[in-house]
Amino acid sequence: MLSIKGLHVRYGAIHALKGIDLEVGEGEIVAVIGSNGAGKTTLLQSVLGLVKPGGGTVTFEGKDIIGLSASRTSNLGVSLVPEGREVFGTLSVLENLRMGLKQKIGSVSRAQFDKELELVFERFPRLHERRHQLAFTLSGGEQQMLVLSRAMISKPKLLLLDEPSLGLAPIIVNEIFATISELSREGVSILLVEQMAHKALSIAGRGYVIDNGTVAMHGPAAALLGDERMIKVYLGVH
Repeated sequence: MLSIKGLHVRYGAIHALKGIDLEVGEGEIVAVIGSNGAGKTTLLQSVLGLVKPGGGTVTFEGKDIIGLSASRTSNLGVSLVPEGREVFGTLSVLENLRMGLKQKIGSVSRAQFDKELELVFERFPRLHERRHQLAFTLSGGEQQMLVLSRAMISKPKLLLLDEPSLGLAPIIVNEIFATISELSREGVSILLVEQMAHKALSIAGRGYVIDNGTVAMHGPAAALLGDERMIKVYLGVH
């Protein structure tokens, strides 16, 4: 599904990614963990086309997507849920969800949109209750449900998630992670960047540890969870 080989990204003198290799299979959850500033968000932005790599390859379903704009990459079936719950605060929940189809305006009928809304509201009934509210009035957890639903309403093949647990109460985190697992079972491939390493690896099939722009460790999620170095350094257990 997604193949990254020898990816390099520089911001001036800062070498943010230093030859990253990474794979995501169809319907697979791959977790990317590491400390702040390790290069995790840059990795996601490089896949989508928000950041231009300085070297390496990124292929999606066999197609080279380096150099494509974010809108063209989105049209191929890649969606990003950014860190920080970037809702359109002065738009309603319904209007935010319509924004998820902005690249397909004119090609999606009202009946199709209504059908997709039904699926969103089945998954997150609270969004149905608040469908006419302005997005800035929602709680943090509800905003995360909204941005996840906005990304999913266009039926992506690959979902990029950047710190979906950030700032959320544990009960909401559990709900969001349950939804991520459900999406994977439905066939969506997921690249999950997350600082809650144990939580991310508990739902992932494989994991990568990014440290200072390089892959420090990678392998099956269960093996990483049992790795002594992983436990001490990244899971916060000494």
